[in-house]
Amino acid sequence: MNRWVQIYGTGRKIRAIATYMVAVSVAGFGTFLCIVKEGAFPDSLTTFVYLSLAIIGQHLSVTFPDGNSIALADPVVYAALWAFGPRLALLSQVAAVLTQLFTQKKAILNTFFNAAQFTLSIMVASVWAHFARVTPVGHAPLSQIVFVFLLILTFEIVNYTFVSIAVALDQEHRWREVFLRIWFIQRKKTFVLSHLINMAGVLLATYMGLAGIIFVFASVFVLWLQLKFEQELALKSLEANTDVLTGLFNARYLEGWLENDFPKLSAGQDTCSVIFIDVDGLKRVNDQMGHDVGDLVLGHLAKVLKSVVRSGDKVIRYGGDEFIVICMNTELDKAATIVERILSALKDTPLVRDGVTVNFGISAGLASFPLHSTQGRDLVRLADKAMYLAKKDGGNRYRTADNL
Repeated sequence: MNRWVQIYGTGRKIRAIATYMVAVSVAGFGTFLCIVKEGAFPDSLTTFVYLSLAIIGQHLSVTFPDGNSIALADPVVYAALWAFGPRLALLSQVAAVLTQLFTQKKAILNTFFNAAQFTLSIMVASVWAHFARVTPVGHAPLSQIVFVFLLILTFEIVNYTFVSIAVALDQEHRWREVFLRIWFIQRKKTFVLSHLINMAGVLLATYMGLAGIIFVFASVFVLWLQLKFEQELALKSLEANTDVLTGLFNARYLEGWLENDFPKLSAGQDTCSVIFIDVDGLKRVNDQMGHDVGDLVLGHLAKVLKSVVRSGDKVIRYGGDEFIVICMNTELDKAATIVERILSALKDTPLVRDGVTVNFGISAGLASFPLHSTQGRDLVRLADKAMYLAKKDGGNRYRTADNL
């Protein structure tokens, strides 16, 4: 079923969704055939360049950190529509979408629906290009900017209308809410940028010909490469600072935080508390139940820690069975409350393996900036010493650096 149609909602309206997609597909491809078979395309080189850039651009999107993206094919299709009319735009867009059947294994009905919705959107938006060509006012530079904006805006509104109807049926939501969400709300951070890029592509293609659209495509492609490089660099940095077993930050991350972030915190006179945690009874678990169960203990504790601490706090596996929680903007009494919640959560959510409860506890030590020290490494050392006091007192409790 996924090869024919892909849905992202409840699945209860699959027949209505499929019927809608088929109807749009028939209307769109009928329109495509009528337009493409009439008239002539530009010269072979121009047609080849636009077709190639559209196909390549359809498979490349500039994705920003907030998740929004700009497809490299967009300025190419808009430029083709404005400069040469709907035939070249339709050929470029439809061919680019249909190639995804083979390159990305997209669902067949979804792919034909996408091609059809683009076709109908291009035809409606082409009214502005035609109007600009047949009226004297359309030849003025300022008027052309306005008409290009209206062309792009019209295309988007029509296109997102088709999409939002399908999504509304799929997710059983109101159409108006879906339309506003996917057309603007989800794109508001890149809405202006995407329009500027698309308008630049159209205007440069108008005044510079093929060189203009190639320049815009190359510029956006370089942006895509830069963001790709930064994303890969961030991923490698995350992997280098992440503990494989628990998914928490590791000791390397702690060193970087002490070296780079703590001085900023200190200079800003913000409060900070360090919780040093050691697992009680892990050696016994390893000896009696095996090291795989011991790893489960560490993973279970990591999940509890992440579920209890706040989003801005840093949870670190320092090494072996030692963990550190850095509580930002937190004084000693609030850090003690966090430790109490951790102890309570471990008691309320015991680790069970094959019907047997795995018994373990934790000992914790607390130290705060600037109460106990103004040096980051001293805070870690003092929290470590306080943890040993808790362990010496029987474990499954916490002590603060006040007790040292």
